[in-house]
Amino acid sequence: MPQYRNIPFNSTCYSEVATPGEQVLCVSVPELIESGVSESYLKRALSGQRTGEMFCWPHHKEGREVFVHFDGMAAKYRELVKRVICRGVDAALWVENRAAEELNRKLEGVKKELRMMVEVSAGDLTRLSDMQLFVPTDVQRIARAAGWLRLWRRMDVKTARKYGFASVKEVQAEMFKQCLNEQIQGFVKFPKAINSERVLDRKAREYAADGLDCLVGGYFGNVNREKMNGRTHAILMQLAGDPVKYSFEDIGLIYNEQAPGLGLPKMTVSAIKQHLNMSKHKKVWYYMRHGKLVGDADMQPMIDRKPVSKPDMLWSLDGTTMQLYYKKAVKDSKGREKWKVMSDLYAYFVTDACTSAIIGYSVAFSESSGMVIEALQNTVDKWGYKPYQMNYDNSSANISATVNGLINNMSHVNFPCTPYSGRSKSVELVIGHFQQRELRKLKNFKGGNVTVKSPNSVANPELLKELAKDLAFTDKLPTEEQVLVEFAQAVEAWNGRGEARDAYGAFIGKSKIERYAEEREGRVKMNYFEKLSLFMVELKNQQHPFGEYEYRQKGIEVAIRGAKMKFIVPDNASSAMDFEFSREHLGHTFKVFVNLRADRPEWVELRDRNGKKVADAYEKEKLAACVADMKNKPGEMSKIQLFNIMQKHCYEDAKTEMERQREIAEQTGFRATGTDGFGFGWWDTPKTVVNAQNNAVEDRRNGIVEKSREETEMEALLNS
Repeated sequence: MPQYRNIPFNSTCYSEVATPGEQVLCVSVPELIESGVSESYLKRALSGQRTGEMFCWPHHKEGREVFVHFDGMAAKYRELVKRVICRGVDAALWVENRAAEELNRKLEGVKKELRMMVEVSAGDLTRLSDMQLFVPTDVQRIARAAGWLRLWRRMDVKTARKYGFASVKEVQAEMFKQCLNEQIQGFVKFPKAINSERVLDRKAREYAADGLDCLVGGYFGNVNREKMNGRTHAILMQLAGDPVKYSFEDIGLIYNEQAPGLGLPKMTVSAIKQHLNMSKHKKVWYYMRHGKLVGDADMQPMIDRKPVSKPDMLWSLDGTTMQLYYKKAVKDSKGREKWKVMSDLYAYFVTDACTSAIIGYSVAFSESSGMVIEALQNTVDKWGYKPYQMNYDNSSANISATVNGLINNMSHVNFPCTPYSGRSKSVELVIGHFQQRELRKLKNFKGGNVTVKSPNSVANPELLKELAKDLAFTDKLPTEEQVLVEFAQAVEAWNGRGEARDAYGAFIGKSKIERYAEEREGRVKMNYFEKLSLFMVELKNQQHPFGEYEYRQKGIEVAIRGAKMKFIVPDNASSAMDFEFSREHLGHTFKVFVNLRADRPEWVELRDRNGKKVADAYEKEKLAACVADMKNKPGEMSKIQLFNIMQKHCYEDAKTEMERQREIAEQTGFRATGTDGFGFGWWDTPKTVVNAQNNAVEDRRNGIVEKSREETEMEALLNS
């Protein structure tokens, strides 16, 4: 490419436009040939320039390489180089642009290498670790901050120009940009975050004067920082994090009593309190002092989320105790009936996160998979919609195979929420407000659960005590049927609450359930068949890579709602046997789909790996094991007798088929090996012959029958 070159003083030069020692714009011979100039012509022209016959090819030689001076070339050749090599740009300007591009490329390379120039000192790491004031991550971050400050001071004008920068300001601007980026990403740590080049320059000057202290002293703030060291910090952190929960005054007392004997300075209570309440220290001891759940609730940063935009975008599920007393008739040890106060009912809620409406629920004595399915079925049957997303906790009922399959059917997105984190489920807030704003109006409300903190959330203990003393207390309590009606009315009252209240306390605006039920574009109710298919759930077999079940001699065994059930494909509608299906599919694996609408499904669908239906399997009938039990079930004996006959047919059919195959094999001239002349194999050898063979083997093994001469010789040979 065209370039400026300094003509060496000892170079042979044939030029009228430059002399040795001057800089001149040159073009090499290969470049001229590339432009279209004939190589043979160039040889004659350069030779003519040297002998004085031509004057339009000035050049000089550097070793054996020839450089032609561009400014002395004929106009047509200059134009040729400009058009072909410089792409229409004047050669001198093209060379300057190439030089600028090369400089920029070099500068970009240096900018990328600036981070690699930051050196972390081993001495800084050792000193920061010995202080015992920082976790290992902070030790690394502070040491790297010191490396940036050293690089900042080292980058003077001479060094900046060496790397190709026009001034030291240019390189400092790039250093600040990269240091700020590392600070944002958490790779460096300063006592106070840097936010401008001026602040970084001031900190670098402090580092030059005070060394590492300028990056450490700021963490402690006042004159007590001189007293604070790693040992003092460790003792104070241990006392603050003790689950006994010492007060700050007690921490000061315990520390100052032992400090002189340990060679440590005394600390005032205010200095101890100030040090321990620093955010980075408090986040450590607060967890140990109060426990993980409290620490997470009080110390973890929180995400501020936007409200859910539309109904059915998110359903939130959870269950809790009903918190209502009711009475139940029970019998005492003498068989007399009396009323007993109970509060053992459990409610499971399905809520819409957009409107906070309770769109479905179920009630039982404990949280189970059946209870979750009932609540979801109640919701779908009542409203006819399904959600886009669902969230729930990690209770055993929610993560069971049947419920998990149903949730996968109903929603596009679903996942369990963070354990022990009420903020992650909107249903927690709905349940809390529902209890305090509706259930608390009932006299039989027992108060919120044990986790509530507000006195307004707890029932008045004196009232409950007086009611318990009153002999008529049980008369004032509802029965189990009545408490369910009360609960349903409370749910209706909650759903009927408006968006706000006016100055007189009356609800205004659309109610929660009105906002949920209103029609909107794109929202379509499911038809009857869609609802049915929604509850046809695949039962995943966790032991199989594709979640399939094997069809065995007793059919397919699955667990539905905690109960183990066996299903077979019967030979016909009135048969309890599966000989036909078993003959074709014994040992095959199938996907099993069950209809969760039934409490105990009578049938399941068997599908192949591609989802194509193979057959309907029905619950396997259990037949009595003894004659006495058969008397209570007429016709059961005939079923067993028929079953035995079919079993014998299995053997006879197999034997007949094998004999047919043997005849075919013999017709081909094939003779079976491994037989002893008594038949094709053990299955058609007479039992008396087999017994005689086994007896002979056992007698010989026990030494009753003398061994033959050949056996004796072979045994002797082996023993030798």
